[in-house]
Amino acid sequence: MQIIIFNQKGGVGKSMLATQIALHYDMTIIELDPYGVLSKTLDDDRVYKVELDEDAPEIKSGDAVYDFGGFDDKRLDVVSKTSNLIIIPFNPTINSLGTTLESYQRAKEQNIPILFVVNAVIKEQDAIEAIDYIKESTKDDIEYFVLPHTRALQTSENEGQSIIELAQSSGLRRHTYKKISSKMNDLMKLVKEYN
Repeated sequence: MQIIIFNQKGGVGKSMLATQIALHYDMTIIELDPYGVLSKTLDDDRVYKVELDEDAPEIKSGDAVYDFGGFDDKRLDVVSKTSNLIIIPFNPTINSLGTTLESYQRAKEQNIPILFVVNAVIKEQDAIEAIDYIKESTKDDIEYFVLPHTRALQTSENEGQSIIELAQSSGLRRHTYKKISSKMNDLMKLVKEYN
């Protein structure tokens, strides 16, 4: 399974999703984000950092998550040849939607399935309106998944641990991560369907 995490907008949860997917499915992260810090927060064996002036590795078989930076990257054309899915995370805000639509048009050129992940949702109505706007603007029937706003996801990324693993801890930690762990499990099942 090879998955691309792509949005030309920064700060929408690309690295967080790359981390969660890679840890859940024991995958390597190919960090194509020049400002990315996953190579510093996760094991060296887990993250392969690719600098901006370097070509993306062509992985013909095996499991990898490609974590792109917040810009249009021509390396998308290369890695999509062997990928099963492009995930476009975005925040349901006005300043995120324009760039997300541009990113969708760019991703659509790759002719592989696309899954939108509405991230950091505080009010469910915001997610509904954002998805309706994307559907209306693209005239496409899109697949999407909604993740609620929670600091737990950022904490798990900072600690280099899966949110699902953290939910299996004891005491307060277990309670804190239980709800988001359930949502993340649902997302992982959906991602697996594209394999």
